[in-house]
Amino acid sequence: MRGSFTKRGRKCDVTVTKTHLKCTLKNNLGSNVLWSVSLDDILAVQTQSRDNSELNSVVVHYAARGKGHSLTWAKLVLSGDPDLCKELNNSFATTLPERLRPKTFLVVINPNSGSKTAGRIFHKKVAPLLRTCNITFKVYETRGPDDTPNAFQDVDFSELDGVLCVGGDGHYSKVVTALVDKHQESVGADVKDPDAELRPLPFPVGVIPGGSGNYIPFYLHGSRDPLTAAIKVVLGNSTPTNIVAVHQGGKLEGYCGLICGFGLFGDMMYSCERTRWMGNLRYTVMPLKRIFSRRLIDVTVELQPESGSGDWQTISGSVYSVDTGVVDLADRGAKLVPVFGDSAMTVHLASQCPLGHHIKQLSKVQAWDSGAYDFDFVRTERTSRFRISLPNAQTTTSATGETSLEEHFYLNLDGEALLIHKPHFDVRLHTGVVTLFGTQQHK
Repeated sequence: MRGSFTKRGRKCDVTVTKTHLKCTLKNNLGSNVLWSVSLDDILAVQTQSRDNSELNSVVVHYAARGKGHSLTWAKLVLSGDPDLCKELNNSFATTLPERLRPKTFLVVINPNSGSKTAGRIFHKKVAPLLRTCNITFKVYETRGPDDTPNAFQDVDFSELDGVLCVGGDGHYSKVVTALVDKHQESVGADVKDPDAELRPLPFPVGVIPGGSGNYIPFYLHGSRDPLTAAIKVVLGNSTPTNIVAVHQGGKLEGYCGLICGFGLFGDMMYSCERTRWMGNLRYTVMPLKRIFSRRLIDVTVELQPESGSGDWQTISGSVYSVDTGVVDLADRGAKLVPVFGDSAMTVHLASQCPLGHHIKQLSKVQAWDSGAYDFDFVRTERTSRFRISLPNAQTTTSATGETSLEEHFYLNLDGEALLIHKPHFDVRLHTGVVTLFGTQQHK
């Protein structure tokens, strides 16, 4: 399609190809200005009629590049003869891959995430974009930490193109847990059984950053900007990712999609949860406090081979931490790079070492520096599943014969502190169960 339009009063020659919208702004005093938008970046196209005018307009909403990896919502308004505007609009209707774009969502907001602005972020920054793109959605705001499953109680998954969770990394973990539980129940899988194979969710999940860390969207998009995450959802591209299931005492405790850290990292998160009154400052102060009061824990770690079959490997000793990134961090050049959908977990065991060496190692992780795990006190293993036992921990036995730990240990599940109250717990990787809206920008 070719035609002559005006853009802000200036003549503009427009061409629509199979891949791009191209505009040439005529300039009488200098060079013409070339304007090109990939059709893959177009979010929506609208037509506008003007009263008492022979001109109509076509408004093209598209994703433009912002600072770094962020995206902005831009508009191109082209005015012209009504028949020409109709022809331009029809050309978009035949060339844009609308059938691939999601159209119906359930939005689950945690109003208490981070600085308690998740609701405002969605309604002011995200909802206007969704409405412009003719996306319908229903909103559910959670009323407490255990309310997330109620968001899906009467929801028919076949009627959804996706779920948006607006909040922090912990909220993402709770949404995924509720989604996976409901879906596995519908296909007859027993989530209480750590040996059960999980079925993939029938639609992608979008994560709109509204919490404190917001590492899931940052790892995926390279940005913590809510509008960038929303634009990625509208564009419809997706990335498969993994989750980890944690069981103890014959019960599923939950799933996580970012980090699963026992020992020091669990203690850090527990201290952060206890000091919410400090605001975001707690994420700096409390980890430092915990590092200086770090404790060695006697563990026996059994690791299943990376392939998922064969003899398990057993490691026994005293460690400060046993942690794994569900989204792994791998050495690429001078920096660590997030890896989604890896075939196995990379588990790091930190054993006894001088405090200064430990701080140096953790600082390299925080700075995303390559070689962050290349220390002689850090043992790295690849596995598809592992079990941790606490052989020397003090236990009590109830009248019903149930054994529980006397000392408190914690597991960091995506920024939430899970109390380990049994002397054994199981951690298993499930690959490709969740798909996230967006494509990875860290390459």
